[in-house]
Amino acid sequence: MNFSARQVVDWTGGQCVGSEDTVFTGVEAVDRARPGDLTLVGAPKFAKEFVSGPAAGALCNGDIAVQPRPGQVLIRVPNADLAMIKVLEKLQSKADIPPVGIHQMSTAAPTARIDPTARIGPYCVIGENASIGRGSILEAQVFIGAGCIIGEDCHLYAQAVVRAQSRLGNRVILHSGCVIGTDGFGYVFADGQHNKIPHIGNVVIEDDCELGANTCVDRGKYTRTVVGAGSKLDNLVQVGHNTVLGRHTILVSQVGIAGSVTAGDYLVMGGGSVLADHIKVGAGTQVAGFSAVVDDTPPGARVLGTPARPARQFFSELKALSRLTKSLQELKDLQERVARIESTTEDHRS
Repeated sequence: MNFSARQVVDWTGGQCVGSEDTVFTGVEAVDRARPGDLTLVGAPKFAKEFVSGPAAGALCNGDIAVQPRPGQVLIRVPNADLAMIKVLEKLQSKADIPPVGIHQMSTAAPTARIDPTARIGPYCVIGENASIGRGSILEAQVFIGAGCIIGEDCHLYAQAVVRAQSRLGNRVILHSGCVIGTDGFGYVFADGQHNKIPHIGNVVIEDDCELGANTCVDRGKYTRTVVGAGSKLDNLVQVGHNTVLGRHTILVSQVGIAGSVTAGDYLVMGGGSVLADHIKVGAGTQVAGFSAVVDDTPPGARVLGTPARPARQFFSELKALSRLTKSLQELKDLQERVARIESTTEDHRS
């Protein structure tokens, strides 16, 4: 994993303070850095810790005052967080990425269209009339169903599943165990049993989306389920049938979205939160973790709780609840005082 300060400068376009011949042996956060590590100074509070710590060098926002000690290297960039992304992209392991072409242990239908620059790993299955775009990567045991379209420069990690007629845009990432196009959860109860509703729609994942491990997106009943461009879904997220998510949605782990939800752009949902079916969520809505949204929200709403309500209302109720014990005691004291007054008044009458 050894790399030099000169390479970091080339990757990030930064300006080096110190020797470009310095060799780094790893990357680590400033509070965990070891000798030889490259670290990150993205805020002034980390500058002192870097200088006093063992790290060999740091990427640093250009507007932060840092004077590295002798032997340390500072690489100044406009945005240290974005620069670190470029470094990590260069250092990430590519061991599981198959070579260009189709592995001999994979199966592709005769009608499948696979770009010659695509990389298809072992034990993949590609169905009839499916299409794999330029530069896309399918790691081992990926399943692509009939009629699916996989765009350009997509990366499907091992054991991802894309079921029939689903569509992925360009630069889509599906992590292991992700399933696109599962049947929607729909039944009609009759004759003493639950009768399954066939779902004949599909799923559309637009450009630049990333879906985490074991995340599932159900196909539409008649039409499409859509995940908007630039959206990022964490591990273990469920998106129900017919739902349409806007662009640049963020769903943290274990979010559950029921069927037929319509959400605007830039929705953010904390871990474990849920949306009820058939609601409309305004653009820019933020949902706190472990909240349950059961009604429509206006654009820019900040909601939390179960059922979810506006943040100001929630905290007002919480504050009132925190005073409940004291209020009950005060009420009890007042009742006792009234009882004593009534008793004294009765004695005077008698």
